Amino acid sequence: MARNLTRRQANVYRYIVDYIEENQYPPTIREIAEAFDIRSTNGVSEHLKALIRKGFLTKDSAKSRALRPLVPHEDIFVTSEDEDDEVLGTTVEAAVTSPSARGQRVEESECLRVRPIPVLGRIAAGNPILAEEHIEETLLLDAGIFCRGQDGVYALRVRGTSMIGDGIMPGDIVFIRPQETAENGELIAALVDGSATVKRYEKRQGVIYLIPSNPQMEPIVIHPGEVDEFRILGAIRGVLRQYA
Repeated sequence: MARNLTRRQANVYRYIVDYIEENQYPPTIREIAEAFDIRSTNGVSEHLKALIRKGFLTKDSAKSRALRPLVPHEDIFVTSEDEDDEVLGTTVEAAVTSPSARGQRVEESECLRVRPIPVLGRIAAGNPILAEEHIEETLLLDAGIFCRGQDGVYALRVRGTSMIGDGIMPGDIVFIRPQETAENGELIAALVDGSATVKRYEKRQGVIYLIPSNPQMEPIVIHPGEVDEFRILGAIRGVLRQYA
């Protein structure tokens, strides 16, 4: 059954879950505050109290790293409006420390201000390679980049040079919105016989073509019944390049 959270509570809860998956232990209150640019740890404490009260977390007060999530991601329902009695938004410190702010609604944008995006593994822009389904790292991004209709976005790191014509280089991180179908010409991530690749999708007379943007490389051609597995993982929604 879905359980209601405000947008900011959902954001904090997902961060805690992703942090534990990556590090095998929970974050401290100060680490949460730094991740969300909240100047006062009191603000984080208010969010944690709300999550505990709503049955999402338990906490051992005798330990500094004692948060334990209780609810799967899919059981979270974000309310359309933030609750009057919750401390939310970018003015969280003022809402906690100023008596005049208590009981007032703090407006927040349609998107979460910070959003954790898991990097699950590597994907080939060239020959398909196995994309291991584990979190290598978590990226904290401005939530406005992936807003409505972008739930479940995750990232994979690129290997190979087949998509350089689309500006996707080796080492880039591609962001993927999960979907099971694609339109002709759409840039997608796909699973072919257990290995993942990024290409442009074309389907002609029942034959699927996964087309590179490097003219020196040939498309992957998938005839019906000739591969054990073909599955569209999702649409490419963005690319991140990091420089050393």
